[in-house]
Amino acid sequence: MLRILGSARTEQKWNILLAYFLDPSQPHGFGADLLKAFLDKAGQVTDTEIEYYHRDIEEVAVETEVTSPQDNRLDILIRTPAEWFVCIESKVDASEGDRQTHRYIEDTHIGNEEKTEYPEDGQYYLFLSKKHAPDSSADGFADLSWRAVVEAFQTELNLSHGQYPERSVSQLEDFLSTIITVTNMEEDDFEQIQKEKVQLLSEYRDDIDELLEAAESLRERSIEEWPELFRSQVDDDIWTDEWHTRDDYGKYGCIFRDGWYRDNEDLAPTLDHNETRGGRGIRLHFVHLIRKQQSFSEGQLTYILRSPANVDLRDEFNRLYNSQKWQDQLEPLLDEQGISNKGNQRDYTKKTYEVDQSGLPESYFETLAVAFEEHLPVAEVIDEILDEAVANVKDN
Repeated sequence: MLRILGSARTEQKWNILLAYFLDPSQPHGFGADLLKAFLDKAGQVTDTEIEYYHRDIEEVAVETEVTSPQDNRLDILIRTPAEWFVCIESKVDASEGDRQTHRYIEDTHIGNEEKTEYPEDGQYYLFLSKKHAPDSSADGFADLSWRAVVEAFQTELNLSHGQYPERSVSQLEDFLSTIITVTNMEEDDFEQIQKEKVQLLSEYRDDIDELLEAAESLRERSIEEWPELFRSQVDDDIWTDEWHTRDDYGKYGCIFRDGWYRDNEDLAPTLDHNETRGGRGIRLHFVHLIRKQQSFSEGQLTYILRSPANVDLRDEFNRLYNSQKWQDQLEPLLDEQGISNKGNQRDYTKKTYEVDQSGLPESYFETLAVAFEEHLPVAEVIDEILDEAVANVKDN
């Protein structure tokens, strides 16, 4: 349809269509499925995991051409009020304008809202363009290709069991066809590959569903029991009394050391995460993302050093973490184990491990024990950094 209208390469039209399909409130019949597929794909491809909760999706708003008081105009804005937002700058043929992504990062607003209304770890920026086009210039943006969008949506259609309205499916496939052609994805080869995949999917659909359901059942049971299952795989001389799992472990999968949780009153060490909430307290922990379905369905264990508390102490910890003094100690340890050194306000280190799915659920916790042991030397340095940060904040 875009080609018939002479708009096959018109960026604004692509943005309108993409926003339409991403918006759960629109009458296309996809609900939030395409939005979740898009956000999940963006997290996988860019290594910038977009943390959203399914309850947030019910309140999400998707808008185009959102202009701030500084006259910066976002192509697409996805947001759940006061929780998180995703700013998307998209390109079809054009390249980034003069300091365009820098201006979006530096802007104090998204639309008429101040960014301070959102937690720092709930602010995401995506630069959407052709696969081999120049990346965004601002560090805060993650680069995503149109190919990834096509793959995310096509996968969702392949798994749909015919549950979506036929007219909406045709409209989406027409848009995807335009993307494939304009971005030089070799439509004939791509379509043939997709058809072969669908044929295989149809042939083995029941078996695949049964296997995925089994993996999900194992994961759901393991969520509530993971501390015990994990401890059974860790040697007693490695898991000492200074290490703890959080009491609401079923949700978050947190592992932390003495002194990594500081209360909201005088920054004294605490084991109760509820005492850390407020304007001063901090939570610093390793998390493994067992709450993500792909942990079992795809055999992936992601282990992250994270601090979700947006307070002065975290700012000081972040400053020290990224200082040359501490980086000189951390970098050799991280490089030795292949751990990513992210160093942003929320996530500091990250490593994804492959899990032997034939041995689930035990294999997941065997892998978690490996991750825990590999990160112990890093934890020693983190302990020192946090102690210095606490001392600095108390002095001030």
